Formats: sequence, structure tokens, C-alpha cells
Amino acid sequence: MTHTNTDPTFVLLVGGRSVRMGEDKGFVTIGSNSHFLDQILKKLNGFTSSIYISLRAEQVESYVNYLPKSSLILDQNLPVEGPLKGILSSYLYLKKNNEWNDFMYVMPIDIPFVEDRTIKRLLDTFHGQQKPVSGIFYESKTGLEPLCGIYTTSTLSSWEKSLFVAGNQEFSLQKRIKSLDLQPILVKLPSEEEINFRNINSKNEL
Repeated sequence: MTHTNTDPTFVLLVGGRSVRMGEDKGFVTIGSNSHFLDQILKKLNGFTSSIYISLRAEQVESYVNYLPKSSLILDQNLPVEGPLKGILSSYLYLKKNNEWNDFMYVMPIDIPFVEDRTIKRLLDTFHGQQKPVSGIFYESKTGLEPLCGIYTTSTLSSWEKSLFVAGNQEFSLQKRIKSLDLQPILVKLPSEEEINFRNINSKNEL
């Protein structure tokens, strides 16, 4: 697929420590000849050619076999931790390299069974908006799902500025999203899609 500036930008978060899984979640096998990363990349290739991976330095050697090094984003030295660090590092990297295009669609590596229609619904919702939005996220039975959603310029630029404000930084994505001045759009996750939307945290859940 040829890259165009209208392609949505997807960022896969793979930098979390896979303690319960016992290995890098991206390479946990599914069946006889596939793994989490392979499954998700196949799905995303149907939507875009603009795919990036947010990861730790020691993971680069493994992931460079699947995406070019320029598509692998290392955490920057920021005063936050967890997924927020990966998201902001990705935003800053894309901005610096002139690859930023209004929004990025964030996904975790541990939802390998997510359905195409689930991915597409958030994109369709975003493109259907007539006014600026701060973000678009799913709301499941357990609440707001911040690790699979669309983050826009207004949100990420304000969070970038907040890094330079004295005081404790809020690491929780849920709390940050809920306190946005411009409220995000929450899309109800259809109950029949929840089973394939779930995070896989251990091999027993496969």
C-alpha cells in the first residue's frame, strides 16, 4: 500500500512489561504460524500504510524485522510513565518528523482478535464529525477504554504543555481524558464485539 497523507496514523503500544505473559506480547503465538503482532499488522494494513510502534530500546532488534526502524518510536525522557509516556513520545516523534496528521489512532498489542468493524467504527465516527473533537474512545461494560482510541492535536498538544507545569503529573489516561475541557466522544462498544476486544494478559486467556 502506498503511503498518502490522508492515511490514518496508527500507533501500536508494545512497550509494557509482559510479566504475566512471560514474554514480549507481540510475539506470543496464535495457532501454528502467527502471533499477536502479525495478527494486528494484517488488520491495520487494510486501513493504512502509516503504522508506528511505541516500544522500549531493547525491543527494537525484534520489531525491526516487521517495520522499518523509522516506524519504531522509543520513549522520550518525559516526566510521565506507562502508556501515557508512549502516546506522548509518539506524538512528539511524529510532529518532529512531519508525519503528524491531526490525530493518531492508538491500539495496544494485546488485543489480537479485535474485529475490523471495531477498528473502523472509531475512524468513521471521527470522519463524520463537523466540529473539532478531543478524542474518540470506546465505552465498554467496564467503562472508558483509553488504550484503543483516537487522540487529536488539541488533546496531545495540551498534554505536551502540561509536562512543563510544576507539580505532580497525572499518569492515568482515564483521568486525563475525563478532565479534558472539550469532552471526547464515547462510542458504545457493541456487546457482541466485547469478546474479541478483550486484552489477553496470559496464555491461559488464549
